[in-house]
Amino acid sequence: MESSPTDIGAATPPTSRRWLRQMAGWTGHFGSVSWIAATYAIQQVVRLASSILLAWLLAPALLGTMLLINALRTGGELLTDVGVGQSIVNNRRGEESDFFNTAWTVQIVRGLLLFAAALALTAPIAHAYGKPELLYLLPAAAPIFLLTGLTSPSRFLLQKRLEVRKLASFDLAMAIFGSAIQIILAYFMPTIWALIIALLISMAVPAIASFFLVDWRMHRLRWERTALRDIVHFGKWVFLSSLIYYLAMNFDRLYLPSAIPLALLGIYGIARTFADAAAELFQRVGSFLVFPKISATNLRGHDLREAIGPMRLALLGFVAVGLALAIALADRFIYLVYDARYHDAGILLTVLLAGSWFAILAAMSDAIMMGLGKPSGVAFGNGAKLAVVAIALPVLLPRYGLNAAMLAFVAAEAVRYCILVWRKRAAGINFVRQDIGLTLLFIALIFLFREASYLAGLTGSIGDWLIEGQRMHG
Repeated sequence: MESSPTDIGAATPPTSRRWLRQMAGWTGHFGSVSWIAATYAIQQVVRLASSILLAWLLAPALLGTMLLINALRTGGELLTDVGVGQSIVNNRRGEESDFFNTAWTVQIVRGLLLFAAALALTAPIAHAYGKPELLYLLPAAAPIFLLTGLTSPSRFLLQKRLEVRKLASFDLAMAIFGSAIQIILAYFMPTIWALIIALLISMAVPAIASFFLVDWRMHRLRWERTALRDIVHFGKWVFLSSLIYYLAMNFDRLYLPSAIPLALLGIYGIARTFADAAAELFQRVGSFLVFPKISATNLRGHDLREAIGPMRLALLGFVAVGLALAIALADRFIYLVYDARYHDAGILLTVLLAGSWFAILAAMSDAIMMGLGKPSGVAFGNGAKLAVVAIALPVLLPRYGLNAAMLAFVAAEAVRYCILVWRKRAAGINFVRQDIGLTLLFIALIFLFREASYLAGLTGSIGDWLIEGQRMHG
């Protein structure tokens, strides 16, 4: 049985009995982590299976076009993120009607402004990329901002209450529905319109369903000044963090369409889809469990580190084994499930997965910093990542090709992690020794698994890896 936020948030006298009870409150959450991991694993299987089927049904250029549209859409949402959801989770008034409904009203206004901005910026964006098809594709996708604005913030209440199973089940159901719509439409209509229509439907249904996660009658338009001030105060760093996060995570999606053909962009998108899966799992664990848990506890510094250390070590040890195996077999997996048009994604996926290790370490640090009420640390980390990618990618790509350019992402994630380590040390939380040991284990396992797969006749040798990585991409 999970301990309640009230128990975890109680004052912590300097007695071993109370400290052990606090620690048990953290290490006893493997059930919640397992539920998040299990539902997320199913969700990713559905998502990746959908990606494979779409690759068979649609041309690479269509997937590349949709990658750009989604990058622009995500940019609009993150570039105007004022921390509505995070404020509900973090603020002690988050469950009060006035605060909750003020947050929802802010979200609606934001959605309306984004819709208007999307229509106004369509022509400049299409001109900048030299892709006239965006003149009608972007306005067709713009209503998604209205849908996300109207969506109930109820999922953030569930996150605050640590109702992990209900929230994870909802996300899983919506992911299955969205993937099914994509595949059905792509089968009967193998054009870009299948992806656009599927995007709108897969956002409209969750928007409606979100009102029934809690009592739908609690929703009211509200504009309480105190609540608004609290949201803006907390959200200013969330806004900066989201701005930098978006640019750091999507600089490649915005830059590459102007530097490589859309067909190659679609191949790259396949690799990114798989590489992002592991990091996204830990983003969910951090967002659903670590962030709200730390927000509710009074543990800080050494006591907090000792409480979450064992759970963190077990989780990262498990992922080190799984991710190393995935890297060793990544290229073989691509060759088996995709046709020859997409085989270049194999080596791209191998390199991107290596960067996912540092992204996972950084994701856990992000959640800790947010829980401590210090989103500035997250912003600094993402800013460092953005600087590395923005400088290295345009330099490496034209000189050495796309394969070599992927190393920029490994370096960028490592730099982001180092910045977060520095910020956590200032807060009295340090896992450097633990992470060094896990990283050395991770690297050793990569070569061990690759050599074992080569001896078993499943993959090429480590030398074949290096030869493949030296190939140029235009």
